[in-house]
Amino acid sequence: MDNSHAYSTYDISCSIIRMMKILSHLLMVLLATQLMAIGAYAEGGGDAWRPPVDGFDWVQLNNKEWLMGQIKSMYSDSLEFESDTLDTLNIDWGDVTYLRSAKEANINIEEIGSVEGLLVIEGDTVRILDGDDLKEFSRSRMISLTTAGEREIDLWAADLTLGLNLRAGNTEQVDYTARFAAKRHTANSRVIIDYVGNISKTDGGTGELVETINNNRIIAAWNVYATRNFFYTPIFGEYYRDPFQNIDGRYTVGVGFGYTIIDDGKVEWTVGAGPAYLQINYLSVQPGEDDSISSGALALSSDYTNEINSQLDLAINYSATGAHSDTGGYTHNFRISLATELTESLDFDLSFTWDRISEPKTDADGITPQPDDFRLMFGLGWSL
Repeated sequence: MDNSHAYSTYDISCSIIRMMKILSHLLMVLLATQLMAIGAYAEGGGDAWRPPVDGFDWVQLNNKEWLMGQIKSMYSDSLEFESDTLDTLNIDWGDVTYLRSAKEANINIEEIGSVEGLLVIEGDTVRILDGDDLKEFSRSRMISLTTAGEREIDLWAADLTLGLNLRAGNTEQVDYTARFAAKRHTANSRVIIDYVGNISKTDGGTGELVETINNNRIIAAWNVYATRNFFYTPIFGEYYRDPFQNIDGRYTVGVGFGYTIIDDGKVEWTVGAGPAYLQINYLSVQPGEDDSISSGALALSSDYTNEINSQLDLAINYSATGAHSDTGGYTHNFRISLATELTESLDFDLSFTWDRISEPKTDADGITPQPDDFRLMFGLGWSL
């Protein structure tokens, strides 16, 4: 037997055993390091994780939850975020600790104005990347944001409500009601358009349908945000017509300012005021009186919305104008609405409207219209 050969085999076996011990020790160290990293990650609430670049916008809340979807806008400390699973969410801006946009956004920065680019917010830092240009701001200077829509239609949101009431038999009656509301949002401004129309016809005992109600109101305003809660209105206007109030056309144009009193993601309350110019054309007047009169006016407004729950929304809108008695004196439009969600884009709407003209104009026949009109409207609303 060759002893040198046996000795060599023994040495090789010992070397293999020592190498296996070294490898085992290294594996244990590596495993312990990974376990420590995992423990630190878990203890820190997962702050080290960042979402992948997958074409979605991402938001992290202060309770460490992540949301994936699409950023719509942020105004008055409320972030509107659309999720495929949770639908549209209104999130308190203070609850957002991290935000990243997949597409370019328009961001309104205090003392600078609108800045466009990819947006990342981490804690108190706002970073905006426009090509190779990286801008960094304090979060406290950020007033509002909206997505930079590739098409003009991407900047608009609209709702259409239609109501129809038919009655036959001893009394024939047809009632039409319609409301259209649209908003255009950019980072530092918004345009609001609101239309309400009512038409009612009844047989009146004659066997033929006779018009008994016919009024139309259009309101438009352009608001520019100076701070997160304060905005000014370079121009607003209103058109109103109601032949049964002896009004052939009432035109109001003015400027103003406004303030958002509260906006916590569920409740929003905004008020506004400003001087205006008012002109009213009457259908007929008493002999010797002018059928077209104009005067200065003071316009006031209040808009309140409350997302009571995931299926029920409340809205209270009030607008008033104080002017000369020949142009109607004090007038107001008060509307309270409840919208119940039927589907993602279809609602059942119930609204009550109170219109008042404190000084209605007597027509050529000596008839003075009643100062108050009340309407109850049922309809289906469709979000466009």
